[in-house]
Amino acid sequence: MRQLTAYEHGWLEFGEGRDLAPNEAEALAAADSVLPPGCLQWGHRRVKFTQFCGVVQVDGLQVEVLPKLTPYQTEAQQRDTMLTMLTCAGDMEAIDTLGAELATSRTTLLDLFIHHFAHLLEHQLQQGLLRDYRDIDDTLDQVRGRIDLVRQQRENLFKPQRLACRYSELIADIPVNRLLHSALRLVISLTTSPLLAQQLHALRMRFSEVGTLAPRERGPTSEQLNRMQSRYAKLVELAHMFLDGQFLDARSGRQQAFSLLFDMNRLFERYAASRLRPLARRRGLKLLEQGPRRYLGHEASGRGRLLMKPDISLLDESGLPVVILDTKWKHIERHDPLAALSATDLYQMAAYASAYHCESVVLLYPEQTFLPAGKAYSLQLAGSVKSKVLLQSVTIDGKTVNIRIEELLSP
Repeated sequence: MRQLTAYEHGWLEFGEGRDLAPNEAEALAAADSVLPPGCLQWGHRRVKFTQFCGVVQVDGLQVEVLPKLTPYQTEAQQRDTMLTMLTCAGDMEAIDTLGAELATSRTTLLDLFIHHFAHLLEHQLQQGLLRDYRDIDDTLDQVRGRIDLVRQQRENLFKPQRLACRYSELIADIPVNRLLHSALRLVISLTTSPLLAQQLHALRMRFSEVGTLAPRERGPTSEQLNRMQSRYAKLVELAHMFLDGQFLDARSGRQQAFSLLFDMNRLFERYAASRLRPLARRRGLKLLEQGPRRYLGHEASGRGRLLMKPDISLLDESGLPVVILDTKWKHIERHDPLAALSATDLYQMAAYASAYHCESVVLLYPEQTFLPAGKAYSLQLAGSVKSKVLLQSVTIDGKTVNIRIEELLSP
């Protein structure tokens, strides 16, 4: 398996001696239809991943796509940046990259995701494999459970020595275990680390009495787990994430592609919300994602036009927004961040300020060279509404996550 590291919005050229061999480019093009819409952008003999980061695996090639906020980060730091965001956003809860002995420049994101899955699974298995009762109908030579009189009359009318019994048995071959076993089998085939593969094989031996999911069986979701199984909720979500990224060739039945990609725009929005929520709570404000929803205008008939959904809003006790934030996963390339703002961004923030009667609208970026954390840039909006646009940034660090945006919550 050849491994290739790429960066979001970074072009990969294909041809002999280039980033991608012709057959690898063809395999990636064949998988385009099953990847997230708009994930790939094609040019003349080149291709790039847009705002999606993660892992894509096609025949003989594994492409790792990393975020690149600054040119000074190493590959390991870029992986750590993404994993920190995933942890705070809830996609990879409590992932420990530095203690995993895998967070090196030679370790891929996929191996880190798999290691996290294996770590959580091993921790849960220390408390024993999940088991549940299943009703079993069987014919025995002595009573077990209770006798099924209907079956006894139908099957053993002339065999009084045989008894049609129905009883409950505690078994491990249950849907949630089949889901985890199926995910284990998949990640064993995906990992590139021999040490990690050895650990996964040892874990799979614990599932020797458990089957795997049928070809079109999905398995239970975290919401469908009972009270005794609820501790497996995060593992079930990770198992589905791995299995949902698997795409099969319907003709040959073999794995055609695998992807585990995250939309960085949406991920950064959830990350920023997770950092803001405790600050807002301490000030008596409620944080709302993707809302409140409101139409920009209405027709004479009353029908609304252009539904607005702010990324993040901070609401007061009466439910009115006092701060509206729009997250931007973008790289600013100018010394003057205000000069780097697009007309579209300013129009959008002016529309929010007017429609929501909000005096503070914020463009929130990740911390970068020309937009350091703790420094705010302000722009007064013209018009009848006295509002200002603030430019701020959020610090993202692999070891500690700091955010200095208290001033955003001030009137």
